Amino acid sequence: MNRGLLSLPLYLVLLISLLSGCATVDQKITLTYQPFDQTIGNNSGEVFVSRIDTSTPLRNRKGEWIIGSLNNVHAVREADLLSNKALGEWVSDALIQELKQAGYTVAYSVKPPVNAARSMTIRDINVFLNVNSGAVSTETRHELKFNVDIFSNGTLIKTFTIAAIDNKTLALGASIEEKELIMRQSLQDAMRQIIPDLIALFSRQ
Repeated sequence: MNRGLLSLPLYLVLLISLLSGCATVDQKITLTYQPFDQTIGNNSGEVFVSRIDTSTPLRNRKGEWIIGSLNNVHAVREADLLSNKALGEWVSDALIQELKQAGYTVAYSVKPPVNAARSMTIRDINVFLNVNSGAVSTETRHELKFNVDIFSNGTLIKTFTIAAIDNKTLALGASIEEKELIMRQSLQDAMRQIIPDLIALFSRQ
């Protein structure tokens, strides 16, 4: 540290640091999922789940998944927010977990069997988390959207469109744990929207 700064009061040192700025580096978070508490009852039957990634997931030069951006107070990107897995995989894994918890036998398939009584395809997955960091607060903007096509014996019978949006203003910077919580809670919100409807639909087949 500069010797001149050592002689200054602590609050002035902090102020100078804020004004001068420091390089923002990439951050990596762990995408996890925990099924929400539900009392839907016991269900049975086999369900096939597939996913269509309509665009190539973004990766950096190291092959890490890019799921958002870390921006300055003017919303100008300074670094990437990275994850341990692709967002499409994260969403489909969550749906599989919820269906299993509801009592179904679930299998992931690149392309569900045409003669499957119950199958679904997740598509148009769009997820991002932007973090705008200011001098006194941080704004997080998160959006999660996807469609689910439901098939019976190869025939499309229903399409669900799911969206979860979460915008927050935090007094201090957003920690890695807070970013992980934002992502996990949004996905839980999305699953709360679709799981009861799926069960109701399956019960009529």
